[in-house]
Amino acid sequence: MNNERLRMSPVHKNMQMSVVRVEPGLAILSMPLTEDLRGYFEGSVHGGMLATLADAASASCLDGAYDFNSDFPVTTDIHVRYYRQPKGGPLVAEAKLVHGGKRLLSTDCSVVDAEDRVLVRTTATFMLVHNPSPL
Repeated sequence: MNNERLRMSPVHKNMQMSVVRVEPGLAILSMPLTEDLRGYFEGSVHGGMLATLADAASASCLDGAYDFNSDFPVTTDIHVRYYRQPKGGPLVAEAKLVHGGKRLLSTDCSVVDAEDRVLVRTTATFMLVHNPSPL
């Protein structure tokens, strides 16, 4: 996983996500705290944006657990626990692979703000599906 591959998704590109570190079973992604992420109230971040960052980091930590040219992970389930709003950016998501089966893979992820305060924790499950048009 690298920035070019991460930003193949227009959503990830628009959210300005970037890869900090990726190794098998671990991914750390970052994104700036911008006005485009704002929730309804001033100073808030839309929960869907936090969940999307966690989902992207979780999928990225699967790198090396499958063959990207023949299979593609799709999120089958994600549980998001929201704790607080950020005090500053950038926002950083750290995801770890906790189960790597042949078809199902599971992750844990935390998203923190610039003060290293946990904003969100997630658990997610991914299913590997055959990629009919390899990249």
